[in-house]
Amino acid sequence: MQCTKLYNAMEHRKYPVDTQTFDTIINGNYVYLDKTDLIYKMVNEFRYVFLSRPRRFGKSLLCSTLKEYFSGNKELFKGLYIDKMETEWTKYPVIHLDFSSCKTTDLRAIKKYLSKVLADYEHEYSLITDEEYETEWKGKNEIEDISNIRLGKIVESAYKKFGQKVVVIIDEYDALMLNTIHDDDLQDKIREQQNNLFSPLKELDPYLRFVFITGITKFSQMSIFSTLNNLHDISLLPDYERLCGISMDEFVSQLKNGLKDFADYNGYTFDETVQRFKNKYDGYHFSFLKQDVFNPFSVIKALNDKMLNNYWFGSATPSALLKLIRKFDFSMENFEMIECDSDRFNQPVEKVTDLIPFLFQSGYLTIKDYNREYDLYTLGFPNEEVRSSTAKTLFNYNYQNTDTVPLKKSYIDFSKSDDLDKFIEALKKFFRRFPFSLNNMNEKHYHSILYTVLTSFGADISANQETALGKSDLILKMPKTVYVIELKYDRSVESALAQIDDRDYTAAVLDDKKRIVKLAIKFSEKDRNIVDYKAVEVKN
Repeated sequence: MQCTKLYNAMEHRKYPVDTQTFDTIINGNYVYLDKTDLIYKMVNEFRYVFLSRPRRFGKSLLCSTLKEYFSGNKELFKGLYIDKMETEWTKYPVIHLDFSSCKTTDLRAIKKYLSKVLADYEHEYSLITDEEYETEWKGKNEIEDISNIRLGKIVESAYKKFGQKVVVIIDEYDALMLNTIHDDDLQDKIREQQNNLFSPLKELDPYLRFVFITGITKFSQMSIFSTLNNLHDISLLPDYERLCGISMDEFVSQLKNGLKDFADYNGYTFDETVQRFKNKYDGYHFSFLKQDVFNPFSVIKALNDKMLNNYWFGSATPSALLKLIRKFDFSMENFEMIECDSDRFNQPVEKVTDLIPFLFQSGYLTIKDYNREYDLYTLGFPNEEVRSSTAKTLFNYNYQNTDTVPLKKSYIDFSKSDDLDKFIEALKKFFRRFPFSLNNMNEKHYHSILYTVLTSFGADISANQETALGKSDLILKMPKTVYVIELKYDRSVESALAQIDDRDYTAAVLDDKKRIVKLAIKFSEKDRNIVDYKAVEVKN
């Protein structure tokens, strides 16, 4: 059943850019995309659920919604799908643990934080007195015990006090692990304390109504996975693909008023606006069915600001990603057309021995295609925001202090004028200023720089496009012309053009209705720059 309702969309234009709390959104008349049909389906289909989604994808809002639902707060759900589906509205005790709130990497501080969270529930369910809570826990906050008996006692006490089974919601369970992903020793210590905390869950089954766990990645050695063998991972199930994020149907029909405002403000047509949003923020696929999902954080921010910026990528510095990319010697070209089975890209991330699962689960890669016959997935960038931002970040990380602003201006002019000669001169100026210490002096080096820097500008460029006879270096699609590019290092442009012909590189773009040009570019070891180029138009 497709759910396309928007709470009070016709009456309000207020976007929840700074809150992920369900009651605040409803009571504050914020825009809310109704996912409660899927929530009702989920809580009645499973008892133990794990959901992996990238950061800023609405996991915390989902957890907050579940908390209010299981707390029996029916008034908050008036007019939503679940209001018609639920008939009992039973009030359950809810234990909600949010690990994303703990930002420190200091083990002692982490222990204090977790101990305080447990103490709040111990006080609520009468395991400690008011005096103990005020003086020892809330005041001094010195106790760091997070042994496995504490969560168990809290659940049992809540069950006895309310006479109802308990709901446990664990949001961003892996936040502490991701914060320390490059410190194996600290990770082992955090894993040990997390195991102590989570280990009672399986034995608590008689007292539990529902357990919901979210995270970005999966850590196989966490007891949360090793002991809960009845934990259902719905991350790649088609039925729950749109549980977090915004589906295309929801986007065009339920955000219609906001899109019209955006179009009017920026001087676009409605259809142009939809296409721009689609190119920028759509393209996430969380199952083999490849149902389009928009990044909700970026969409909401863009509608609120009436600007198309790289909001998701800019909301956190991907330092862990950059270190891992350097560790695995991953370049921009490696991000596209990755073929693998689900056992690879969906496997647990344990000390990151394979970068692909980390990139997929973190949102930098998504499912682009699926071959049923071979049970093979193709992974790649989901959209322009992630693609161009990753390229820009990688370029700045690898080639620090290299100014790309003049080249970007020239590229924009090139996209309007199709003046290749002028753009080649701009490239020469760019390489003339390129730091000597960062020049590796080989064809691969120049290939990687061109591909990365043009991708960071938002160019429609592909690397290593396959034909029956080989792989082209670069294919650059401009508004009027498609350039099939072959680079050479201290070899003639004639040899480059001959290679384009001999290996039939233009076959990959013959269906394109634009003008097609073969472009050979020669780099020189002596000059460390472009010393020759030749363009030949393909005659259809």
